[in-house]
Amino acid sequence: MTDTQNEAFKTPANKIRLFEHGAPGSQNLKLTRKYYTEDMPDGRVKHIVQNITDPDIVPYIPDGIGNGTDRQRIPAVLIIPGGAFRRLVYNFEGEDVAKWLNSMGIAAFVLECRLPSDEHDNAEDVPLIDAMRAMRVIRGRAQEFGIDEAKIGVMGFSAGGFMAALLSTAYESDVYADYKYKDEYDKLSARPDFAVCSYPVISIDDCIEAGKRYMSEEQVLERISDGKAKILHKYNPDKLVRPDMPPVFICETDDDRTTLSENSVGFYMAARKAGVSAELHIFRTGGHGYGCGDDFAQTGEWKVLFTKWIKSIGIIS
Repeated sequence: MTDTQNEAFKTPANKIRLFEHGAPGSQNLKLTRKYYTEDMPDGRVKHIVQNITDPDIVPYIPDGIGNGTDRQRIPAVLIIPGGAFRRLVYNFEGEDVAKWLNSMGIAAFVLECRLPSDEHDNAEDVPLIDAMRAMRVIRGRAQEFGIDEAKIGVMGFSAGGFMAALLSTAYESDVYADYKYKDEYDKLSARPDFAVCSYPVISIDDCIEAGKRYMSEEQVLERISDGKAKILHKYNPDKLVRPDMPPVFICETDDDRTTLSENSVGFYMAARKAGVSAELHIFRTGGHGYGCGDDFAQTGEWKVLFTKWIKSIGIIS
């Protein structure tokens, strides 16, 4: 596989490949990974990654943290960017978030995962496979990065929020049970110790009902019939909630035209019914895709609320 680079968008070179012998379901798929930028109406610039067949994680480690048993181990977060299941928004929902977590003394790993819109074998499973493997690799290399193996969480945005919810409920899935190159990492747990779902897609019904707000029924049906919807037809995290899933923090806005706040409420209620510790915040305004930016008057507060929450569950002090 060959990577192409837009001069305005350079990716870190210290990536960790998740599968040294090729990712299950993608060994025969030939795509050229693309990195490019996209201007937004508000003046911001998106950094986009697309066409991934060889998934990886990019580590962001706070200064002064690393090898050594004499150091206090720190928490870590696997970050899953969104992008409508067909691309990844690397900066707003990946690298920017990682640097913010680093400022709190938390290690971060941005997942560049495969997407169901591409022609992988069992395309609807590949994001979950990559997320499970990423969690196991981080846990297996925790000492190398000075990480506390019992404080590794997941955080996702939009489609990545769906993946964070799915990983938190389906972490014992056998989606790559037949992969012949399993190693010691695959003996480790893929269960996150905490989960953050920011403006998450929750179900196919979520996409249908949100779409009806601003497009015709014909356009909605076309939207959910393409490859990116495969994963939504198979998995509904709110139907997979289990009592032993990790504590979850959810944030959403009422004016989001892509996902519905009602679906986040449904996921929250399912978690509470199962006896799972959950916290939900719905902002009146903020739209979709605010990431961790401070430019959004209400939604910028989610970082403050998250910080209080992560302290309350004992991940940081």
